[in-house]
Amino acid sequence: MTALRKPLTAAAILSLATLLTAGCTGGTTASGTPSTPHTKSSAGRKAPSEGSEEGQGRRAKAALEGVSVDDPEFLESGLERVQDGVHNRSSLTKGETYRLSVACVGTGTVNVVIADKAPESVPCDGIPTGRRVENAPERLRIDIDAATGATGMVAWQIDSVPS
Repeated sequence: MTALRKPLTAAAILSLATLLTAGCTGGTTASGTPSTPHTKSSAGRKAPSEGSEEGQGRRAKAALEGVSVDDPEFLESGLERVQDGVHNRSSLTKGETYRLSVACVGTGTVNVVIADKAPESVPCDGIPTGRRVENAPERLRIDIDAATGATGMVAWQIDSVPS
């Protein structure tokens, strides 16, 4: 059995084009009002708000941009939720001098402990703080924990200090 093909009329082509266009853009509802698409393109997305995790993370990382990842002084960095904390063991060259920088964006404070030394309280105000690590051990333990009620994002970075 052979199917018969009829040429499409101009009206049929216009109707088909209208259906395809309406299906791709959300079209109109039965009342003729525009409907909202179920997904948005990246062009329609808003930038993350300053209070969102993504916005807080971006601000925390930006606060530590003194040394680029391309600089020879850069060693390593990270970004974590304040509630998750940071528990890192960094491999260093024993006896060298390094700088640990921390920036927290959110609310409350975090407690920074380097190599089991006394904790330092760092407010989550987006202002970076740094501490020199002289005569570094081969493995540097870094622990950053949230104080009660603290929220937000915390960024950290280790850079070598030229002698």
